[in-house]
Amino acid sequence: MHSIRKPSVVAVLLILFAAAFLSACGSKTASEGGSSPAASNNTAANTPASASSAPSAKPEAEKATRIVSTVNGDVEIPAKPKHIVALYYHHILLALGEKPVGANLTWWGGSPFLKELESGMKDVGGPPSLEAVAALEPDLIIMNSNNTEDYNQFAKIAPSVLIPYDGNRNVYDDTKLIAEMLGKAEMANQVSADFEKKAAEARTKLKSVLDGGVKAAIIRIDNKGGQFSVFGDNYGRGGWSIYKGLQIQYPAKVKEAVIDSGKQIVQELSLEQMLEFVKDADYLFVSNEGSGLETVKDSAVWNSIPAVKAGRVIELDKKYFYFDPISISAQLDLITDLFLKLQVK
Repeated sequence: MHSIRKPSVVAVLLILFAAAFLSACGSKTASEGGSSPAASNNTAANTPASASSAPSAKPEAEKATRIVSTVNGDVEIPAKPKHIVALYYHHILLALGEKPVGANLTWWGGSPFLKELESGMKDVGGPPSLEAVAALEPDLIIMNSNNTEDYNQFAKIAPSVLIPYDGNRNVYDDTKLIAEMLGKAEMANQVSADFEKKAAEARTKLKSVLDGGVKAAIIRIDNKGGQFSVFGDNYGRGGWSIYKGLQIQYPAKVKEAVIDSGKQIVQELSLEQMLEFVKDADYLFVSNEGSGLETVKDSAVWNSIPAVKAGRVIELDKKYFYFDPISISAQLDLITDLFLKLQVK
């Protein structure tokens, strides 16, 4: 799953989706005993099958459904789907203990932390193939804004839920939405709680490193050192673990232009412009996605950066690119170790 967030849905679509979810907030599921912004139970009214029922009759639990309010209207889905195809969000389903039968692994797969869990899942292609999806006989299809134009085609195959992209949501917000849709809200809470517990332990381990309001910036070197990008906490590249998990502070310019603005990324910066974002950073994380430190190591401007002069530069490879609950948790462990190793040098 590539973690790049693609702003491909119009504002009205997002507003309609948000309104639809809010309209369902008063509904309850019997298993949760609380409100669900994604779905409400609509259990089939048939009586349980008796011993004399036809062999083809399904148990009542398998016939139970729930109504999900979505941007495309109310959608009736199985209460406990067995054959999910995830054109997006498969990584979140895995974190919730649900293994889809198929997913768009071409675009969104590849996290080394999900390799074993993705084993056996059918790659339906990127863009996803209608024929490949239909062949899996799904009872639920989940997708995001990348599939808006093809939604009606997929909806003919199986009940389909489109969750539009919203850059203001983070991965744990998305996890909560999907968990509530599946009647597993408590599981989402557990996923979040597990990360918070691990983060607290990491902060304790790094107490001597992080004391004093330490600041860090995350950048990417583009075009072989010709341009630069700066990232926030909600755009992969280890940002959630660094800023939310370890609670490292943002440099002033990063907070202003990346976080407070809600952009989460500023791109096409010259080296001199990028310097304004990182000049007060104690640590500098460099996401190597093709152009690494080798392209700038001889630059006088680069070597004038305080974090560079202090030897506090940490290069991140592509495994930090991914942005899902399982990958983030693993990245937190690795970033903690990188900090510790840097102190030993």
